[in-house]
Order: sequence, then C-alpha cells, then structure tokens
Amino acid sequence: MIESLRPNQVSFDGRRGWRTVLPGGRPVATPAIAGGRVFIGGGYASHEFYSFDAVTGQLAWQIGTKDDGPTAAIVSAGLVAFNTESCTLYVVEAATGRVVWERWLGDPLMAQPAADGERVYMAYPDREHRHQLACFDLASGAPLWTTPVGHDIITAPVLHEGALYVSTYDGHVHHLDALTGRRVWAEDFRATSAPWVVGDRVLVSKRAEGEAVPVEEVHAYHRHTGERSGRRAYASEEAAYLRTKRGTLDGQRLDALDAAVGFAHAPAAAKLNSVESLVGEYRVSGSWRYQGSRPVVAGDRCFLIVGDEIRCNSVATEEVLWHRPAPADASVTRRLSPPALANGKLFFALADGTVLCLDQATGADIWSCNVGEPLEWSPAVHGGRVYVGSATGSLICLETGDPADTGWPMWGGGPGHNGYEAGRETPVTEARLVVAP
Repeated sequence: MIESLRPNQVSFDGRRGWRTVLPGGRPVATPAIAGGRVFIGGGYASHEFYSFDAVTGQLAWQIGTKDDGPTAAIVSAGLVAFNTESCTLYVVEAATGRVVWERWLGDPLMAQPAADGERVYMAYPDREHRHQLACFDLASGAPLWTTPVGHDIITAPVLHEGALYVSTYDGHVHHLDALTGRRVWAEDFRATSAPWVVGDRVLVSKRAEGEAVPVEEVHAYHRHTGERSGRRAYASEEAAYLRTKRGTLDGQRLDALDAAVGFAHAPAAAKLNSVESLVGEYRVSGSWRYQGSRPVVAGDRCFLIVGDEIRCNSVATEEVLWHRPAPADASVTRRLSPPALANGKLFFALADGTVLCLDQATGADIWSCNVGEPLEWSPAVHGGRVYVGSATGSLICLETGDPADTGWPMWGGGPGHNGYEAGRETPVTEARLVVAP
C-alpha cells in the first residue's frame, strides 16, 4: 500500500471511524459505495481515482486519469462511471480498476454522469460551445444518441421510469425519453437544483428575485407536461447563498482552484455569466461542486434545505410537517448539502465539518459529530457507515452505530440520482413518451 494512503483510525467526537488523506489537499466529491468498496476521485485538479475497502479503508486499487478533476462516481452493473472536469468520461471495472473505455467529450465538464444498468448519460460542450446531452452504451462506450441542451447540467442527470430529467445552468428543466433522447418538454423555471421525480410530479428548486436578496422557491410540475402542479410552493425563502461569490473568501479559494488547472479565465464553453446570474458561482470549480437546494423524497415526505431552514413537506398536500433552523451565518456560502436518506433518518454534511443525523419523522437531533474538515458535498450512507469527502482532500468514514443505516450509496441515492433500492437498476427497454402539446 502507498504509505500516504494508509487509513488512520479516528474517533470523531467519540464515534469510531477512519480517515484517508488523499494527495494534494483538493476538494473531494461524494464517494460511491458498492460491493464492499468505496470509489472516489482525488478531487478537483487531481489526476487520480481510487478504490478502498469500505470497512477498513485499505487501498484496493488506484488509477491515473489523462485529465484532471474526477467528479463523484456512480456504480452500475459492476462498472464505475465518472468524468473528469477536463474533459473525459471514464468507465472502469469496479473489481480491478481496469479502464473499459474512455471518451473525450469537451471542456469543461461540470456535472457527473447517470446510468441505468445498460446506458450512461452525460452532458458536454461541443467544439462550437453548444451543450449536448449524450447517451452511450455502458459496456462498450458506443454512442446511442445526442440531444442539444442549452447549458451544462446542474450536478447530474436524473433517471425515472424510462425518462431522463435535467436542470441546466440557464434555468431550464428538460424531460427526455431516455431510450431515444427525444425531448418531451423543456421549460425555463429558473431552476437552481437537479429535479426530483416522484409519482406524476417533478420537484425542483428555482430562483426568484427578492427586494434585497434572491429568493429560492420549491415547486412541483407535472412530469408529463411540465405544467405547474399543486396549489402553492413547498417553500419560499430568502437565499443569500445565490448571490455572487466574487470578492468573498470563498471566491478567493475558487480563484486559486481554477488557476491551478489553468483557468485564469474560464473557457468560453462554460458560459459562466449565466451560471453566476442564476446560482452565484462564477468559477468552474464552484460550478463543479454546486448541488443547490435539491428536494429529496421518501414516501410522502419531501425534505428541503432552503433559506435558513430545514423543512419537511407532505408531497400529497404540500403542507409543512416540520421545520427547524439550518446552521447559517451572514456569508454567501451555503452551509449544508442536500441530505442522504436512510433508515428513517436524514444525514447532512455541513461546511463547518459537522455530520448531522436527524429523525425524518420529526426533524429531531439523533446525533452529530465534527470531523475536523470542511464538507461541501452530500454524504453517502451504507452498511451502518457515513462516507464523506472533505473540501481539504480527505475521505472520511464514520460508524453510525446502527447497521440498518444503509441504502444511499452514491450522490442522489443511486446511479440514476433519484433515490436507490438495493438491486433496482432497470435498464430502459422501451420508450415511455408522452409529448406535451
């Protein structure tokens, strides 16, 4: 084992776990867990991708990438898919790390892929700076279809029942048939998060303009037509974190990260003017890390982080079931990530290094601990353990004390980013297309 990648057994506020410090001290995205392994990139500007034992943290394999900035990974059908910020989609064997195929797409890539067991989906800018959403055969890399979209995707594509949903950095939400790429509808919602699809609804956060600061709202739309669904907003709160990061300490850190990969001036293909006006991120590194106030759903409960609140709404009635203050300050930096859901609990990663566990039914504290490093990405929860990547380059695992805490092994829950059920990876085998008039 490479000595620098040896896990250190740690007690986090009395909670057992381990920490592996990755070379370079770079921001690290959400890990993926599958088959007893953890899969994680070395962070923004890194050229490394790793697999570790999920229990012990021992290194299983390590590969180098031709380009920098591995995103959060997904695991589907025994294959690990991830892309580098600049500029390649990789698919590797989960067991060995052998590169099955790779494809250069475009620069930069600010989102992560999605997969359904047979196909993988990813957005990229073409040579004319027009963004395309593409589908490839997961096993071979053969291109299957390409559809134009107006901008890069916010965080990740979302798969649900044979359909593909994406929010783009120009504020649009797109619904496409996942088998053919045919567009069902596309609407400008001023969307600020990846969508969540439940029943006949698409839930998405969106930006509105307030008197002093931006306002973030969460609305439901009919998934077949894109028309407004429901009587009122699930949430509407002031959102200082949507203001520009220019001139802030966070912005200075992003400046340094982009400079480290040669982005003294961002590539024109990134179209960062529209990203900044929508969500406040003006650097590629900021857009690469951005996740927004994405709604997540379990049963009839929709969980939101918006403004200075964590809240739970009924999906059916839209009524607030509980709410509580979120850790916040006067800065423009978002203080916590979208939650992971497992075993009737919510798991949050906070910018101050706290991992917070709440009860889904009531919002009450169950436990919390501080890992001593800032956290920007959502956690993964699997096998009674929480896994997080830190903003300063560590992979951290901590034991929850309950082996039933499992079922959220990747960003967004699974390879389709719309929650996860063990063994559920239904490939798209027929078109399910309802074209809006």
